[in-house]
Amino acid sequence: MRFCPYAHRTILALNAKKIDYEVINVDLVDKPEWIFTKSPLGGKVPAIEIKEGETIYESLITVEYLDEVYPQRPLLPKDPLKKAFDKIIVEVLGSSARDTITQDHIAAFHKGLEFIQTALQTRGTTFLDGEEPGYADYMIWPWFERLRTYDDDITSYIQKMEQDPAVSQYLIPKDILTKFQSSYGLGIKPDYELLNKN
Repeated sequence: MRFCPYAHRTILALNAKKIDYEVINVDLVDKPEWIFTKSPLGGKVPAIEIKEGETIYESLITVEYLDEVYPQRPLLPKDPLKKAFDKIIVEVLGSSARDTITQDHIAAFHKGLEFIQTALQTRGTTFLDGEEPGYADYMIWPWFERLRTYDDDITSYIQKMEQDPAVSQYLIPKDILTKFQSSYGLGIKPDYELLNKN
């Protein structure tokens, strides 16, 4: 689903590694029957079909799989300690991540930004994983992208992430995100085709 932050993680890894792929979007409210053969856990996305009849799913698992199978542009650090800390960052920020964003979620993410800024200062790098984004940066980005609709001054880190080629080619315009997210607040089915209408 084009607006799903979990599927977004996998797309960012594919983009960063410049892997050719085909996307098939599904309506998560009215799921097609075939999705359950690709993702048995209730038809969740993302699911990557490796070959006919062989699919993996769950966003962090798909990204780690891609990182192992496609060695170009490694995303996860090789150092076990740094890898563990990157996974902690993703876990800490992921625990407060939601598909929809409320004022409480915004407050939690501002705390998350403080956490990231502290990590960036400690590491002395532009991004969490160095001078270009890596695993931690890409795995938390989908929620920060959605947060852009609520706050125009989020930090230089966010602005730098927006300029990364893997991010910029998949960036959803703010007005489209606002329209999509407002449907949740109104209690109506989201319009999954918003991007196709512009």
